[in-house]
Order: sequence, then C-alpha cells, then structure tokens
Amino acid sequence: MRTQPDPLIQKLIARLSDEDPVTRRNAAGALRLHGGRATAAIPELVRLLSDTDPAVQAEAQRALSRLRTAAA
Repeated sequence: MRTQPDPLIQKLIARLSDEDPVTRRNAAGALRLHGGRATAAIPELVRLLSDTDPAVQAEAQRALSRLRTAAA
C-alpha cells in the first residue's frame, strides 16, 4: 500500500523555493518541527545550504539535523 504525501509537508517544501528569504527560512523551520513526517524535504533542505541568505542556510542546517535524527 502506497501512502499519499502529506499535503502540509508538500506545501512547506514548495515554500522552500519562494523568492522571499523569510518565507524560505520559516518553511525550513516549520519542517524542522514536523520531524519524521518531513523527511521528504531533505533534498530541498540540502539545496538551501547554498542559499544566498545566511539565516536560511542556518535554519536549513537545523532542520536537516532534526530530520536526519528523526529518520534514523
């Protein structure tokens, strides 16, 4: 049985590509709070490690740390 992607997580992943750095940072932070439910976001969060905004980079790193722990 295949599970459907979580609509909330999918919306947050889409926000990781937003033009506004505050929106990207907030989406990464929200994904961090969802833990194991948000592991589908890992590839996009890795991409944000190279973001032009240092605050986005930092939040992506925090989120990745949390999601990798949750996925283990």
